[in-house]
Amino acid sequence: MGLFFEYHQPWTTKNRTKPSLITSQNAAILETKESNRSAEDDLIVFARKFLGVKYQYGQADPKRGFDCSGFVYFVFKEFGISLPRSSSGMGQAGADISLEEAKAGDIILFTGTNPANRRIGHVGIVLTNTDSQGLRFIHASSGKAQAVTETNLEGSYQRRFMKIVRVL
Repeated sequence: MGLFFEYHQPWTTKNRTKPSLITSQNAAILETKESNRSAEDDLIVFARKFLGVKYQYGQADPKRGFDCSGFVYFVFKEFGISLPRSSSGMGQAGADISLEEAKAGDIILFTGTNPANRRIGHVGIVLTNTDSQGLRFIHASSGKAQAVTETNLEGSYQRRFMKIVRVL
């Protein structure tokens, strides 16, 4: 039985409303809602609300900042999905998906800053994966941005890419 999520109200620091879980038996109801958005779309809309929140090692709180796994952990937790808190633990969650099959809401995993060390050390959430523009993801970056940012899978991130997992 698949799970679907309906998000009723935007998240704010004053009003932390959890989405309600809806089973696949009620999935048709979700498809006819006025927004016509999928659970993946809702998750992405929610994640983008934190663009620009500063990077802070060991944090999973928009008031204090996020590290990479803290950001992913926080976003999925708001949708009732429990993930391990570490990026390496997230690599063991869900089902492995090929890069070609990746879609919005999937988790993308990378090595740390040294691509020669082939252990998971960074994580983000897939935003889009199109033939024309490639894969784009959102993550809390400790690099140049020092914040939650959107990035294309290219350059150093392409070299550091490890895998995609699907938990939705």
